[in-house]
Amino acid sequence: LAQRVLQTEKEQREVDAADGPLLTANWLSFSCGLWYRCKAEHHRNKTRERAAFQLQALVDQFADEKPSASHRLLAVHSAGYPARFHLQREMGMRMMRMGMVSTAHEQFKSLRMWTEAVECLMVAERNVEAEDMIKEQLAINESPQLWCCLGDIEKEPKHYEKAWALSKQRFARAQRSLGRHYFMKGEIARAIDCFKLALDINPMHAGIWFTKGVGEMRLERYKDAVFTFSRCVGMQDENSEAWANLAASHSSLGNLRESRACITEACRHNRTSWKMWESFLGVCMQLRDIQGVIQGLRQLADLGQTARIQERVLGMVTMAVISDAQGLYNNSTGKAHAAQLNSFFAFVTQKHSSLPFVWRFWAELQEARGERELGLESRFKQNRALQAKLWDELDPERFGELLGDLRECFETIASTLRLPGLEELAPKHAEGFGMSVRDTAQRLRAKLDTGLSAPALWTEELQRLEALVAQLE
Repeated sequence: LAQRVLQTEKEQREVDAADGPLLTANWLSFSCGLWYRCKAEHHRNKTRERAAFQLQALVDQFADEKPSASHRLLAVHSAGYPARFHLQREMGMRMMRMGMVSTAHEQFKSLRMWTEAVECLMVAERNVEAEDMIKEQLAINESPQLWCCLGDIEKEPKHYEKAWALSKQRFARAQRSLGRHYFMKGEIARAIDCFKLALDINPMHAGIWFTKGVGEMRLERYKDAVFTFSRCVGMQDENSEAWANLAASHSSLGNLRESRACITEACRHNRTSWKMWESFLGVCMQLRDIQGVIQGLRQLADLGQTARIQERVLGMVTMAVISDAQGLYNNSTGKAHAAQLNSFFAFVTQKHSSLPFVWRFWAELQEARGERELGLESRFKQNRALQAKLWDELDPERFGELLGDLRECFETIASTLRLPGLEELAPKHAEGFGMSVRDTAQRLRAKLDTGLSAPALWTEELQRLEALVAQLE
């Protein structure tokens, strides 16, 4: 629209000597087009400075002698062009947003817009000057805005209460500031009451809805929190934190399906947050949603958070698929998710091959699907992963757990090699497998012979390993 108005003649023409030579048909419509273009360009980083300079030029041209007033007023009622002081205020606001707070302060000061001038000084951390200006203006004419600014500087809640009383309980900013003060002090109940008063007057503050909802969650008012966060996401549907808190509130009330829908929205708007996916995983576990659990585990692995993949969770999912569990989310069965789980194992082992329990559960899934050769290969990889962790472990209790897992892995491999149909693979792996078992037994015996007090479990595991060595020989 602005470009259609911004048409110029090839040569200057002079219709009236009082107006001077003009390149446009009408000065006011052309200026209005420039003003609209400034508004459009101010939101783009590349053109923001140009828009600011253009706006300054529009302010300065009010002082030009030509064209005449009669020419300027030809389309005054239809153009909607602002007055000079409106343009100056707009100029000051844009300067403030661009960080030119000192220049903006002078602009607001010349317009006698004391509240905005004080805010510029506060942003510039010139609090002493700001306080002096506020007190000077309060001595002349009190206003709720100035009392709130003084409260921001002195951190004194009485100033906000004074602003609230002065406005006859109509200045929402006073209650917003008072609520923030109480919230930071830990007086959550009083903060919520202040936020409620402010939102009853002006509900178009998504940040206040969010803070109020956080306070209600802390006080375990989950029904109120559901309403509050619903209003928040209604205004800011891309606020992933609000969606996540709404999901947590629904979950605390037992509304798990609503909670899953909300946490799904949170993850959709913030896919790179492992905390969101961990919350998604927890909700899906409560719903027995195998598909959702696998999706959450895959996203954690993709974000490099394999340390947060719990062995217990992955084991439960694997057992549910293997045993074809019934009555899952949306009346699905366990085996319906076998392909998805197998794809997850392939994905996570490509990125991180050092998790023994992942290889173990994948081997169990492969064996359940009749893929015994692939299962045997996964067992050998589990063996290597356990060996890599075992001898570097310093915690005796954890060492005992890894030792038990390794011994179980050895026994499973030995029994698998004796299964019918795998006779051809047995000679190929027998020698290397036997050496691995003997080496583990020897290193464990050497560790026990050092004379250090060792748990009785280690001795039992050594006896089982030596018995397995004897069987293999």
